[in-house]
Amino acid sequence: MKKTLFILSIFFGVLSSAQGTRIMYEYKFASNIEKKDSLDTELMYLDIKKDGSKFYSRQKFVSDSLRDVYIQKQLASGSGNFSYNDSNAGKVDYTVNKTYPDFKTNLHASLGPNRFDVSDSKPMNWKILPEKKKIDKFEVQKATLDFGGRTWTAWFSQDFPFQDGPYKFHGLPGLILEMEDSTGTHIFKFAGSKKFDEVEKIEKKEITPPVGGRVVRIGNMPGGKELEVTEQQFIKQWKEYKNDPVKDMRQSLSMPGIKMKLNINGKEMTDPAEMLRNMEKFQKDQIKQDNNKIEPALYP
Repeated sequence: MKKTLFILSIFFGVLSSAQGTRIMYEYKFASNIEKKDSLDTELMYLDIKKDGSKFYSRQKFVSDSLRDVYIQKQLASGSGNFSYNDSNAGKVDYTVNKTYPDFKTNLHASLGPNRFDVSDSKPMNWKILPEKKKIDKFEVQKATLDFGGRTWTAWFSQDFPFQDGPYKFHGLPGLILEMEDSTGTHIFKFAGSKKFDEVEKIEKKEITPPVGGRVVRIGNMPGGKELEVTEQQFIKQWKEYKNDPVKDMRQSLSMPGIKMKLNINGKEMTDPAEMLRNMEKFQKDQIKQDNNKIEPALYP
């Protein structure tokens, strides 16, 4: 009883504070299932506040912020050079938002230059098991789940007053500190927690380069809106993108007065036909290599 009262007192303390709680995870993953013996590692943040949480890559956030500053400076100087390359941009480019108390979940993901807000209402049918162990100084309990085309094992702790976890995962009576899928190619491990004030973010503004007043988006440049879609609509968009990943680029190049440069592996191209051929090959190779998504049911 005393432990319950202690947890509740922490919970209400968090809610009444302007601060939030940041849970950090070490995320190990294989983008290519054929290279599962060589996992990438990325630090992920789960920022929890009174009305919900956000899960995202620290490195991607830092890289996007630096890129936005660079492009704003280019615009201010009148330069038409929007080429920006960050070799340490991180590989996890999605974010997940959950709202409390209903745990409405939205995945924010990109397909080429287009961004999508994908709503998810699938239930999480956890099986809680009696096994327990310790992670750091916290007692955790085991649970399993089939979700999104994978079988997961989770370890959750009631020492935290949150029923949340990495990616879309939630609904256990405590915070998920570890998760691993049955293939061993997606692993989240607790890396610490701390309080944080509002994270300062650079607002993304609509960018209008001086090309006949049109907005031209290259890659994931700032600007534009996310398209709100259901999971089935996103799957349809993914299949279309996989079949023709340069569709948007082809349409942009056909617009009067549009001139673009493309740099692939150090080779600069200006001929539209050559650009399309090389970009299509590059994108299809990327899709072929990135064949082990965290939620394969979304990327059939």
